[in-house]
Formats: sequence, C-alpha cells, structure tokens
Amino acid sequence: MSASQLSFDDLANQIVAAGGRIGPSELHGFICGLLAAGARPDKSRWQKELAEFLDLEAIPADLARNALALAEQSEHDLSDKDFSFQPLLSGSDELAERGQTLCLWCEGFLHGFGIGKYSGELLPTSSEALRDLAEIAQLDAGSMENGAEQERELFEVQEYVRMAALNIFVECNPSLADDGDDTSSPTLH
Repeated sequence: MSASQLSFDDLANQIVAAGGRIGPSELHGFICGLLAAGARPDKSRWQKELAEFLDLEAIPADLARNALALAEQSEHDLSDKDFSFQPLLSGSDELAERGQTLCLWCEGFLHGFGIGKYSGELLPTSSEALRDLAEIAQLDAGSMENGAEQERELFEVQEYVRMAALNIFVECNPSLADDGDDTSSPTLH
C-alpha cells in the first residue's frame, strides 16, 4: 500500500494494533516536523525515532513500511512546487474530531521539529508560525459544534497550518524547495 493510498483509518488501525499511543495525525505531524528540520527518510534511524514517538519497543513491519512510505510521500509533497501538501487529518463529519486531529497534527509537528534539531536561525515569520502551531496544539477543539461558520473557521486554521508547515519546510530546506529532487540531503542523527 503506498502512502497516497494509506488512509487515516488504515493508519489508525495499524497504530492501535501495534499498541501505539498516538493517532495518525500526530504521527504525520511528527514526520513532517522531522522533515522540516532537515531529517530525511532513513529506514533504520526512522524506525528508532518512530518507535520512541509511538512508545513501542519495536514497530511491526507493515507499520514501519507504511510510515516510511508516508515520510517519503510527505517529503515529496512538501517539496512540490504545486503546494500539494496536506496534513493527514480525520475525514469525520464531526467538526470536533477534525479539529482535534488538527491540534494533534500541530503537536506532532512541533515534537518532530524539536527532535530534528534544526540548527539554523529561523526567520521571524517561521518563528512566529511555530509559536502559532504551539497555540493551535493547545486549543480545545473537542467543544466545537457542527455549523457553517465553525466549518469555515476550521478550514481557515487548517489552511494556515498547511501553509505554515510548507513555509517552515521551504525555509529550512532551500535545496529541496529549489529542485524538489535532491537526494543528497542529510539524514536524521
């Protein structure tokens, strides 16, 4: 199963079956944060980082394979000039659930970015975006009610998060943003 075919629910089921304590959105955010900080998909190192993040002794082969495929697809999407990147969020009809997965995605992104240990100095816009992601991660989305206005507001926040992640990635990975195919980038240490 490729990353583009891996659904939110499929990934959730794999994480639960493995005994993981986070959801697919938080995992995807973590992966994207690592990528934004400059880490590149590397099977052995990523398995170690993912096992620690998922609070597992070892990651089952299917979950490891799909997480690596998700990382590779996310790297491609973040590098793509058509801005195709989208955070992996619940497709639920319930606004509160979608809002909660957005908050968890932000939390995962911040964790991954921190683990990735970006060593450069960030521009003020990226520093502000990271602070905004931290605030979004702390929102109480569980109390959101379904409605057209709330739907619009969630869409706007989701679009902000998407663009913030893209901007941070582009700033911290200029060579990937320039050509989209650089495979000589450093791996996670």
